[in-house]
Amino acid sequence: MSIKIEAETELQLVCNNVDQSLVMKETPECEVSKSDGNDETSVELGNDSSCNLAVNSLSNKKDNTEEIVSTLKEESQSEKKDLPVIPVLSKSAMKKLKRKALWAQQKKERRIREKEKRKKRRLDPTRSLNTVTRKQLKSATMANSSCKVAIVVDLSFDTFMDEKSIAKCVKQICRCYSINRRAANPVQYHITSLDGASLTEMSKNSGYQNWDVNLHEKHFTDLFSKEKIVYLTAESDHLIDKIEDDHVYIIGGLVDHNSHKGLCHRLAVEKGLRHGRLPIGENIEMKTRKVLTIDHVFNIMVNVCNGQKWKEALLEVLPARKGAQEKDIDENFDAEEDCDAEEDFDDNEKSIADEMDSCETDPISA
Repeated sequence: MSIKIEAETELQLVCNNVDQSLVMKETPECEVSKSDGNDETSVELGNDSSCNLAVNSLSNKKDNTEEIVSTLKEESQSEKKDLPVIPVLSKSAMKKLKRKALWAQQKKERRIREKEKRKKRRLDPTRSLNTVTRKQLKSATMANSSCKVAIVVDLSFDTFMDEKSIAKCVKQICRCYSINRRAANPVQYHITSLDGASLTEMSKNSGYQNWDVNLHEKHFTDLFSKEKIVYLTAESDHLIDKIEDDHVYIIGGLVDHNSHKGLCHRLAVEKGLRHGRLPIGENIEMKTRKVLTIDHVFNIMVNVCNGQKWKEALLEVLPARKGAQEKDIDENFDAEEDCDAEEDFDDNEKSIADEMDSCETDPISA
């Protein structure tokens, strides 16, 4: 029995030694040392391969977590960039958007009204008298016209206008082109100083290079002789009674809403150019100032060149808001005649009274 007990104890000791050796292999021997001056700690690892594997796995996990964090940050930044930026609109911008929405909603109704207007025009018996056929438009060119009067629109005022005013100015120039095309004898239409902002706005009209218009980048003083130039200004003291064929009439291409009063007249005086005004006050009465738009001045000039009188052209072209009325010259003439008649009557009465006095004083000889 004693021999068996000793043998069992030896076996247990051997098993215990084996388990300890396995535990030592699984857990690496590490020594932690702390430096004196710094708070950093250094770990000294054993030479076992299992210890190295554990450290490598930990470092790999750390790298993976850093990569995941960086990718998440990049994705969040890209999502922020992809999100649309909603601008903060002002009250005026909101009103514009509402007007555009209403305009789009009422589009069908407008088309129906336009069709009805076109039907009424077709049924109008006077339509054939006022319309111009395509054949007439093709034949009515500046080259075939008997009118050789040159009318120039000067576009050297870009610096005095904003974008909206330049757009309005170009629209008026386009109206001048359509007016000249529909005239029986078109005038010689020129556009000068066409560059910069005016050129960019004009380029929005596709095919404008093919229009029957003389387009120039140069200033009008470099194209025409100074002796033939007449600048049209409302502030001029010189009255234009007659349009002469060999002269060049300049219209200032300026839309300023009276913010630059007298600018064209001042420039004409500084350059030593002749200037003149249309006979508006001599033919009609107006409630507003005698300053007209570019297309109104052009239309009046074209009508006068085609045989109309000044009064007829002014009353036909000027809109109702100007309050243009025919000047009653006959009443003034009758009033002058009445004054002259009264003066003659007074003179006759005086002469008769003098004769009566002379009869009373002079004795009649027997």
